[in-house]
Amino acid sequence: MKYYMLTYLLSEGYMENRGEFREDHLALADEFYKKGVLLMGGALSRPADKAVLIFRSEGEDDAKDFIKADPYVKNGLVESWELREWKVVVGVV
Repeated sequence: MKYYMLTYLLSEGYMENRGEFREDHLALADEFYKKGVLLMGGALSRPADKAVLIFRSEGEDDAKDFIKADPYVKNGLVESWELREWKVVVGVV
């Protein structure tokens, strides 16, 4: 199993505009969490300009499926994203 770090660059006004998409975004995150591939995720604060999600799976497909289905991405709350394999050396592996 590999770890992947997904970083979202959030749009200006993200906090004000996320309301109508938040429930669906969190439901999607919960679905991937229950499947065991999304370990944790959340927005950075001060400023709320980025979000980070950590995936654990055999390959990038699970994270890419999340991105494709994410209402935040589909509705312009995410300006761009970066998916990188993360080589964990300390902690849960």
